[in-house]
Amino acid sequence: MNCGEFEQRNTDYYNNFSPEKYFRQLVLGNSIKREPPSLDWYGQGKTIFDVGSHKGESAIFFHGIFPESKIYSFEPIPFAAENIINLALKNVSVFQMALSDFNGSADFYVQDISHLSSLNKINRKSKHSMGYASDEKHKKITVDVVRGDTFIKSQDIVEIDLLKIDVQANEVKTIQGFSDVLDKIKIVFVEVSFYDFYDNRSVIKNIEASLPSFEFYDIYEISKNPKTLGTDWATLVYKNQNL
Repeated sequence: MNCGEFEQRNTDYYNNFSPEKYFRQLVLGNSIKREPPSLDWYGQGKTIFDVGSHKGESAIFFHGIFPESKIYSFEPIPFAAENIINLALKNVSVFQMALSDFNGSADFYVQDISHLSSLNKINRKSKHSMGYASDEKHKKITVDVVRGDTFIKSQDIVEIDLLKIDVQANEVKTIQGFSDVLDKIKIVFVEVSFYDFYDNRSVIKNIEASLPSFEFYDIYEISKNPKTLGTDWATLVYKNQNL
C-alpha cells in the first residue's frame, strides 16, 4: 500500500543507512560531526552494556565501531562466555551471569540452538513456532543472577551510554533490575519477544512502564512470522529524556 511519500522516504532512509552510522549517531549524538574524528569518535569514555552476549556477536560489532569504549558483556552460558573471553577484545569485560530483577541463582535452559537459551522454558505447545518448540532439546544449568542496579553500584559505574538487552523473553524483568539506576542510562536497545515461543512473553506497555523517564525512538529490527503473518519479535530503542 502506498501512502503519500511513504515509499520515497523509506528509499531515502535506506540509501542513507548503515549500522555503523546508526549507532554512531545514537551513541555520539552531535559529536558525530567532528572532523577529523577525535578519540570521542571511537567511543573513548563511553560505556556499553551487552546483556545477553551469546558468543560475542554484539561485542565484536560494538567494538568494531567504538574500539575505545568500555564494553561489559553478560552471558550465563559457560562455553559462550568462554568464547567471548577467547576473542581477547580490548576493553571488553566478560561476566558469566544473567541479569534479571533479583540477586541469587536460577535455572537456565541451554537450548541445542544456543542463541535461544533463556531463563524461560520453551513453550512446547507454542502455536507460533515454526516447529522447533515441540522438538526442542535443552540442558538445565544453574546460573548466577544479578540485578543491573546492584552490578552498577558494585562497579561504581557513573553512566551507561547504551544498554543492549537480548534475553529471550526476560526483557521486562531485566529492565526492572535496573530500576534504581535508570537515571544513569542514556539509551535502551531491547529485543522484545511477542510470540508464544517461551512460557513467558513480553508486552510493550510493560516495557514502557519499566522505563518511565524514557521516550520511544525507533524500531531497529523486526522479525515477521510467515505462519501467523504477525510479528515474532522486534528491537525497540528508547532514549532517556533527562540525559
